[in-house]
Amino acid sequence: MNKKTLVAYVTRGGSTAEIAQAIAKTLTAQGAEVDVLPVNKVTDLKNYQAVVLGSAIRMSRWLPDAVKCVEHNQVQLSQMPTAFFAVHLMNIGGDETSLRSRQAYLDPIRLLINPQKEAFFAGVGDWKKVSFLDGLIGKAVKAPEGDFRDWNAIRSWAEDLRQTGFAGA
Repeated sequence: MNKKTLVAYVTRGGSTAEIAQAIAKTLTAQGAEVDVLPVNKVTDLKNYQAVVLGSAIRMSRWLPDAVKCVEHNQVQLSQMPTAFFAVHLMNIGGDETSLRSRQAYLDPIRLLINPQKEAFFAGVGDWKKVSFLDGLIGKAVKAPEGDFRDWNAIRSWAEDLRQTGFAGA
């Protein structure tokens, strides 16, 4: 059986791609063979023993390309270790309302696949790095500007993936 892990992502301004790279780097440091690809470059999962899939959040949902990837690969994903992560700027607090709202980001995806692991990471609000429309939406919903990523939390989550069948060795 192939021991390779796929870390796939969809991003708008690059933050999710950088988080995917950090996850892959952590898994590689643990001895895994890892490919990192944008979801539109994922053609088949037969060469992977586990998949980590992440998306930026827009309008409280994963981006459409990430959802399509799960739909297209639903059978294969349901037969292997699968982890999801979401990168967002809203609901970043530790209060109950924020926690519930974050969990809801993945509700539609969980109807297709029940991941073994999932995580929610605060991202980057930089309206110069996204489309004009995305920048307007970010400002309209009062999404915070700045880099809110917690690299220690990202690396810690990636390290924890090994205990769940990721990072084949």
